[in-house]
Amino acid sequence: MTDLIPFQYEAIGRDGLLSKGLLSATDEAAAMRRLAGDGLTVVKIGRSAPPKSDGKDRALKPGERVLVLRQMALMLEAGVSLLETLDTVAQGMQALRGKQQFLAAIGALRRGDALGTALEEHVPGFPFYVYAMARVGEASGRIAEVLKEAAEQMAYEDRLRREFTNAMTYPAFLAFAGVSAVGFIFTQVVPRFGTMIGEDRTNVPAMSRWVLSAGEFANANLPLVGMVIGALVVLGIVIATNPSIKARAYTVAHGLPVIGSVIQAREIASWARLTAFALNNGVPILSAAALARAAVPIGPFRQGLDLLESDLRAGLTIDASLGAHTQLEAMDLSMLRAGQKSGAIGSMFGFMADNYETRLRDRMKRMTALLEPLAIAVISLVVGFVALSLVLALSSVYEGVV
Repeated sequence: MTDLIPFQYEAIGRDGLLSKGLLSATDEAAAMRRLAGDGLTVVKIGRSAPPKSDGKDRALKPGERVLVLRQMALMLEAGVSLLETLDTVAQGMQALRGKQQFLAAIGALRRGDALGTALEEHVPGFPFYVYAMARVGEASGRIAEVLKEAAEQMAYEDRLRREFTNAMTYPAFLAFAGVSAVGFIFTQVVPRFGTMIGEDRTNVPAMSRWVLSAGEFANANLPLVGMVIGALVVLGIVIATNPSIKARAYTVAHGLPVIGSVIQAREIASWARLTAFALNNGVPILSAAALARAAVPIGPFRQGLDLLESDLRAGLTIDASLGAHTQLEAMDLSMLRAGQKSGAIGSMFGFMADNYETRLRDRMKRMTALLEPLAIAVISLVVGFVALSLVLALSSVYEGVV
């Protein structure tokens, strides 16, 4: 593909007003033809200085992707052509790899590819539904509306991830501080008590002997302890990055008392939002069901959704299928039933998404409120156990002397 060159121009439009802008073309003659085709009389044109770059060859960050979609939607709503919109957005990017990807997508559009196909092949990293909905928007002539809604969905998912991370930060800090304190006690404090008590520990209680032995072993084998901790960290990373292990861990977490309710609300909220997103943009119900189902992780709820499409093909209603194969509440099913009868099924899915998003925030706050005292309680029990063991050891020595 021929490299595109950025040009800066000044031109007079049909209304007689002077406008300035940027566009990319293979050469100056091609740029002049594009401007003339848009009804502009060129006054001045020349190569544009390369935009300032952060010097990093990276792709777009999640926040930048949301901003790009919003910018594209705004420009398309203002009547700017799709190619010029993509070109303008690309020229303003600081991420070099992201810019190259968008320029490649522009080249694909010039060759006749559809927008969704060009983005999917040349601009990876967006959620899967962005590419699918871009195809729907282009076919229905509602690209701007679709991109705006896709940006809002991405912003919501990014905000949800940040809220969850923020909610888990303090419990994680407490756990780290507790583990560090226990490690310090075992490696620095307990060995000193062991020296004070001496080798004869016949009268020392069993729990005290265990604590003293563990502390002395940790102090004498610090490199080995460090290697074990490092191995545990690596194991945790492997578990977090291995899809099959993650799936098993997710299934286990799904059945836990507090965490399970958070996961369930998250699944239903995202699924309902994507279903409403698709239906409100003219996607047929079967395609909308398949699109939303792909966003749900493997688990009990996903298994129920796997049967939805076959049930719809067999003539069952949405509420009947979901009521038989999922654990949606009766109120949710009655809303969907009413939406089917009234033709407002998309709005009903949107209302359901709002409802479960509110539940999700409440359950996350409840989980955080439980995790914080739980972490403190666990740390207190461990430290109390060690302290009690040391006190009992000293008491046994004192009694032996007396």
